[in-house]
Amino acid sequence: MRPPRATPRGTEAPLPPSERALTEIPHDPTSVPAGWDGVMEPGERILWQGHPLRRIGWTRLAPALLAAAALVGAGAVLSGLTGGLLITAGLGLTGAALWADRRRITGTVFTLSTRAAYIARPHPWRGKRLETYPITAEMPLRLTGGDKAGGVIFATRTRGTKTEEIGFQGILDAPEVFAILRNAREALR
Repeated sequence: MRPPRATPRGTEAPLPPSERALTEIPHDPTSVPAGWDGVMEPGERILWQGHPLRRIGWTRLAPALLAAAALVGAGAVLSGLTGGLLITAGLGLTGAALWADRRRITGTVFTLSTRAAYIARPHPWRGKRLETYPITAEMPLRLTGGDKAGGVIFATRTRGTKTEEIGFQGILDAPEVFAILRNAREALR
């Protein structure tokens, strides 16, 4: 059973200053969390860590799957060695697309700290790539998603004519993460 939602998404009122405690865990203000040396500043604390749900992104895979279906279809029409090669190529393309999507999802890690949001993603030839988005008082926040998975959008990036939303997308506990990020933003005001 899922817990009920307290208010409609994105309409929560800011908390009063007395209730803005981000965490009750005592910490050393001069320390950095283990493994975050050189990334986080002294005194910065991790508030939440997570990863996207492991679901297949069919909309991202559609072009590869359509090309694979065309190869398999052409291979079924042709006979002999050419047909077999086309069917094999189509099935190989499907497998490669599913493997790449799975690798992208399982390698992505989201981290929210008292000062920034971090997104670590795998890169095919550079290993992991870390993107850092500092939390500011003017940071726009938006809660997205449906019943099973949601997202917390906190930035946008424009590439040519396409605008990409940046945030913790496809996470299970989006309302809670939204509240934590909102409290961290409000603590800066």
